[in-house]
Order: sequence, then C-alpha cells, then structure tokens
Amino acid sequence: MKATYNQPNKFRLEKQGVGANRVLDPYKPMVALTFDDGPSPLYTPVILDVLDEHNSAATFFVLGTEADRNRELLAEIIQRGNEIGNHSLNHRDFTKLSIEELNYQINTTQDIIEEATGYAPLVLRTPYGFVNVDLMKELHMPVILWSLDTRDWESRDPEKIYDEVFENVKDGDIILMHDIYESSAEAVKQIIPELIERGFQVVSVSELSRLREVPLQAGNIYSNLY
Repeated sequence: MKATYNQPNKFRLEKQGVGANRVLDPYKPMVALTFDDGPSPLYTPVILDVLDEHNSAATFFVLGTEADRNRELLAEIIQRGNEIGNHSLNHRDFTKLSIEELNYQINTTQDIIEEATGYAPLVLRTPYGFVNVDLMKELHMPVILWSLDTRDWESRDPEKIYDEVFENVKDGDIILMHDIYESSAEAVKQIIPELIERGFQVVSVSELSRLREVPLQAGNIYSNLY
C-alpha cells in the first residue's frame, strides 16, 4: 500500500486494484479490524467487498496452510489495500514449541505469503493469543493481540457478533474476528457501515500504528492503541 501525505495531519492512501483514495485523519476515532485463520475462498471475498464499498481496510492474520491453498486470494487481499499478518502455519500453540518448531511455523508462513504477494508480513498474531516471557524473547516481530473479542467463533450469530462490537467498541480498539465463518461475513456487512456512521475510521493495524504515531516494535505485544 502506498502512503503519502495529502494535507497536514492527514494521510491519503491509495487502495490498489479498486482505484479509491482513502483520506485518514489521526484526530478522528478509529479501530483496527482484524480477521484470523483464513483466507477463506467462500467468505474472505465477501469481507473484501464490504471493505471496498466503505473505503476501509483490515488486517488478515492468515494461516500458512490456508494461504498456500489460496495464493490468488492472498494476493487480492494486498491488491485491494489491506494488510496481511502471520498467524502461524497450522495454528499450533507457540508456547509449547521448540525454537526450531517455532521458527518453522513463522518462517514457512512468511515465505508462502511473500511468494504469493511480493510482501513480507510485518506483524504476527500468535495462535490463541498465547504468549509467555520465554516466547517473547524469541519472536522478532511485533505481536498483535486484541482489545475487543467479538467471540464470532463461539456464537456463529451475526446479531450477537454485532452486539458484542457495539456494546464495547472504543477509539483505538483492535477488533478480533474470523473470516472463516458465514456468520462473521454477514455481521461485517452491518458492523463496518455502523462503525463509520458512529464516526469511526476502519483501518488496518499498521495504519492504526502510523496514524497514532506508535511504532510497532519487535518483541512487544500490542492489544490496542488507545
């Protein structure tokens, strides 16, 4: 994604592939929308269409196994102005792996993504959000967790997912969803326009970091950018 200053204190971001320009204001409320465990050939495209329709972006934390099976879709995520993060090869608990296994999980996924998109992810989300002190010493990427869990994986109900967001959302939240459920894709159709109606900008994790002027540093954990 190409970023240049459009006017003082605002960013203009060009979404590749759809030709739309995004002007983001660091002084207005914003949330980072994130999706785990995909990409899904059934539901990720639906979410991408909603993001495009509302001139928004998200971060997709992909599994290497799914990324390898859906390389064209992986490239489309980037081409349409979104961000891809590393979510491991096959969702194993990092806190129980050897250093060699950990490196394999991360590096194999990095390679798959870079081969498919020409882009190497800058952010990592550990499976289940599990981390510990020893693990953090070995990770050479920023770890992105979340401050608002929609629990979409549990309810599988668009209305409950929607309610979870709007009963809790605040400026600077990192919102956790999954792009592998039909219910999540349906919920997104209501959540994104309602966030915008309420004055929020819907951005990727790296956009949130840049706009808030909070650099994401390797070996650190970020659950929000309040």
